[in-house]
Amino acid sequence: MNKILLSISIIIMGSSIINAQSVNTFFTKSDRINKFHTIDDLEGLGKGDLVSLYADRFAEITKIMPFMAITTKSDQKLQDVGIRENSENLKLLSKYKEDERERIKASNNLIADFVAYADSENIIWSILYMEDIIKKLRLGFHGNF
Repeated sequence: MNKILLSISIIIMGSSIINAQSVNTFFTKSDRINKFHTIDDLEGLGKGDLVSLYADRFAEITKIMPFMAITTKSDQKLQDVGIRENSENLKLLSKYKEDERERIKASNNLIADFVAYADSENIIWSILYMEDIIKKLRLGFHGNF
């Protein structure tokens, strides 16, 4: 369990550093997962790895869904979607990202403590479901989903 919490903490700290460098973007490429899985891939993993994958997918959905009506592309700046990059808008986005980091940190703590009690099969199906949502988010509205 401590390994899971350490991994999640490292991910959060890394995301915080990257987010600090890109205040005027909605989300970055590093906020996205790098790999999608099959049920066979997931069945070969231990529960700790499954919980970590679950947390990663939840974090991506949490970061991208609020902006899906604006953009589903990473590294998009306010001005790229027609929003003025004035101090008020930058401050609002920065505050949102700060709150987002706290929400994800709290969610990761809850996930590490509670999801570990779930049956591995339920965790696997949850991961696959979230990956399906992520795929649809990446396709966007015109991606024929």
